[in-house]
Amino acid sequence: MKRDMIKGIAVNNPWDIDKDYLLFTIDYAAQMGFDHIQIVGPIHDVVRGNCDGMTPYRKYSQFNNEKNMPYVEYNLDAVNAACDKAAAYGIKTYMWHHELEPPNNFREAYPETLNSYGDIEVTHPIIKDFLENKIIDFFYSYPNMNGLILTLHETKYPLLKLKNQKLDKIERVKYVTQILYNTCKSLGKELIVRPFASVEEDYQMMLNAYEKISTEMLVMDKWTQFDWSLTMPHNAFYKKIQKNPLLVEADIFGEFFGKGHLPLMLKEHIAEKFTYCEGFSPAGYVARIDRDGQIPFGGVNEVNIVIMNAYLAGKNVEEEISGFFHKRYGTVATDVMALMECTERVLKKTIYTKGYYYTELSRFPSLNHSKNHFYFEMLREQFDITSDEWFIPHGWKRESVEALLAEKQDAVREADKLYDRILQLRDTMDEKEFHKLLIKFTNLKLVTKIWEQLFVTFWDYVRYFETFDDTFATSFEKDVELLCSLKQRGVDILGDAFYCLNGGREPFDYVEAFAKDIRESFAAEGRALKMLVQDDSLTDFIVCGGAMEGHRLKKEVNFSDTLVIDGNLCRIPGNRKGMAWSNINAHGWFSYELKVRPKAENQISLLLGNPEGKLEARITIGDKEYEICEQFSGRKEYRFPYTPQRESDRVRVRVDKISRNTPCVYIIKSL
Repeated sequence: MKRDMIKGIAVNNPWDIDKDYLLFTIDYAAQMGFDHIQIVGPIHDVVRGNCDGMTPYRKYSQFNNEKNMPYVEYNLDAVNAACDKAAAYGIKTYMWHHELEPPNNFREAYPETLNSYGDIEVTHPIIKDFLENKIIDFFYSYPNMNGLILTLHETKYPLLKLKNQKLDKIERVKYVTQILYNTCKSLGKELIVRPFASVEEDYQMMLNAYEKISTEMLVMDKWTQFDWSLTMPHNAFYKKIQKNPLLVEADIFGEFFGKGHLPLMLKEHIAEKFTYCEGFSPAGYVARIDRDGQIPFGGVNEVNIVIMNAYLAGKNVEEEISGFFHKRYGTVATDVMALMECTERVLKKTIYTKGYYYTELSRFPSLNHSKNHFYFEMLREQFDITSDEWFIPHGWKRESVEALLAEKQDAVREADKLYDRILQLRDTMDEKEFHKLLIKFTNLKLVTKIWEQLFVTFWDYVRYFETFDDTFATSFEKDVELLCSLKQRGVDILGDAFYCLNGGREPFDYVEAFAKDIRESFAAEGRALKMLVQDDSLTDFIVCGGAMEGHRLKKEVNFSDTLVIDGNLCRIPGNRKGMAWSNINAHGWFSYELKVRPKAENQISLLLGNPEGKLEARITIGDKEYEICEQFSGRKEYRFPYTPQRESDRVRVRVDKISRNTPCVYIIKSL
């Protein structure tokens, strides 16, 4: 492996800057031989995130009142101290930044920047001037920062989704990136770009734009395709990077595998990814080492930084792992190392279902997340999943539901054994180190059990609506009660350290929230289905947002959320956090495949509504489009004629969000 490659780590993912932690990390990086540090910060916070949240504007100072100025002042002290220390070590520092992120009141202050649709027109001279001045002000405030890491997604104004633009997508990406690149270059700073695109067409388009700007600009992308679950395949998009140097982005903290709360040694995962990535001769690697304020140092999972560093430095990996455990755990090093060897396997059995991305291990899944990832559909007797999304493995075979449950039960047994083995070390090691291990392995024991029960809960939910047998309804209610009791058991044993309870700066009981939502959903779906199954005039129907919606659902990645409004289930083409304006995705879509009568005129009925009182949507039935723009309160049925052009008994019905108003789709029927 090359010795002159970039050896980097990313810190504060995505979390408020902490000066002491940042300074310690720089000392640690220097000791380990890392030469590149990326500071992420609270990038999803609309006030404190990105360069905007840490920079006092000068020319556009009228927007400084939107900032958290004490946090800005703290950054000016902490980040500059970190940059100065890093520079003394010869370590380069970079700040993460997302665009477009104009201030909240930018639209009101500069209405001339809006186009006929009401979106920001990116080519307006004021936009260019604002972007240039913001970057100039940032480097004026942080003179020893070496550059920026640019992402054009997960923003207030999603560049690729804006409507009625003068430039197409590729030219838009080129235009905005060029402004930032030129400004950075004029100041002697670097711009590193992240494509971060889950759609192949968008990925290629962004690469084409980057190439036109500069073939020297680093393109940084994840070593797993699209996201951080260990089930993700190697990033196949790397082969599309032809002219620009590649900087590999890695997660070695377990973002979707426990966020550092569970014991996890990623020896197999890191080895596989390095072997793959080296085939592309990357300019270097940057590894995320933390998440959500969880510090990686001083615990057993720090071994993953040691493994990463061993590959980067060309050291013997097994020797480095052994050295870490012997230094940290002394006489019981071999025992602890043997326990950690099993953890990646146990967590994969917990989070995967025969290789399928079953449910993220980030605290506890929301019901909305569960519905968006087909957990209910995959447990149906006649399951039918189709999607272009990234979390379904190619050629996935479900096998029997009993086999899926057996996998979860096996994880429980293995976690129980690991827990028992940890207890045997109580009197043979340092008390403090034992306690830290015990918390992690107790969490693992509890988590495998609660995830097994989560699986059973989904199963009984589905069985009831397949059969309407009240036995399954009774079982479902007991399942939910057991989930809550398992959570309470975890709290009783571990308190705020229990994995499924967020006891941090924003306390939240994930399991109780899930229990409330799934009970509400079960009742709402029951009411809707019992009414619809009695209607003999229907060829097919869908309760949108329900567990039984199936119907070969397709959607724009995860941006098709589900809601219960006034006791009724619905699905929206967009992100529920935003409704009127999503900070993540402004213009989503979803579609279903609906049964129809072949060689006959059908009526496709959609029950639609909008919480803002104005319905705006595009409905596509087969290859015919209809646009709706109407003001009303509550729900309203719309019917569209459809006659199959070919001898087919199915039609795809698609709903697009076309404005800042989010349409709610409750029920779709074919008559």
